[in-house]
Amino acid sequence: MNTWYAAKLLFESSVDDGSKESPLLEESTRVLLADSVETAEAKALAIGHAAEHSYLNESGQSVKWAFVSILELQDLCETELLDGTEVFSRLYRRDSGDA
Repeated sequence: MNTWYAAKLLFESSVDDGSKESPLLEESTRVLLADSVETAEAKALAIGHAAEHSYLNESGQSVKWAFVSILELQDLCETELLDGTEVFSRLYRRDSGDA
């Protein structure tokens, strides 16, 4: 039986400008339907690689977005996604310095 999964993917940009600036990173959460965690992982990898692209920015420099990894793969335990279905959650404790 197919169930829905959420895959958090990490992408990294690079600009061919000789800069030592830290790269821009993007975390993208995608939902996908799969019959097993192995199939979900394979689909997430394919989505990540398919999203890689490059272009010239307004200064004529080459900008590349590369897929880095799957950060997290979560079984949503749902066979059907409905309006309001939770697709991502995170548990954490507030740091003592936070208000």
